[in-house]
Amino acid sequence: MSLYIHHDGRAHEFTVTGDLGAIRNAPLLAPAGSDARISLHQLLAIYGAIHTQPPTERTTT
Repeated sequence: MSLYIHHDGRAHEFTVTGDLGAIRNAPLLAPAGSDARISLHQLLAIYGAIHTQPPTERTTT
């Protein structure tokens, strides 16, 4: 599963790794093409919004 953030005018993809972080068993995510890890909580705290679709594929409601 992938999640996306929109930052600096670009979409950034993060892959849910299936691993859990040490704090509150938060799911860990990896930026596309990287071995780095960040928790779901950290990503939300830094960027404020997480999307389930890339910005170019979002549908309006």
